[in-house]
Amino acid sequence: MTDRHPHIYTCLGRVINERRKKLGMSQEDLAEKSGIDRAFISNVERGKRSPSYRSVAHIASGLKMKYSRLVGKCEECERSADSAAPR
Repeated sequence: MTDRHPHIYTCLGRVINERRKKLGMSQEDLAEKSGIDRAFISNVERGKRSPSYRSVAHIASGLKMKYSRLVGKCEECERSADSAAPR
């Protein structure tokens, strides 16, 4: 099965990283607030891990945002990446 959304995890990581930095949080701070391991957060931010719905929900909570807003930001990022991709 081919991944129809190759940029989604890269975008998720980018959105999490940008929001975390905007809030002035370290990965350790986010780990503490979300209950998610710091190393896992690092891997998610680098697009190396594909987190579960539950993990994303916990991370969103730690970032003081709704899950739907986080996912919406990821979709915006993915659309941008898709439109910039060479045809």
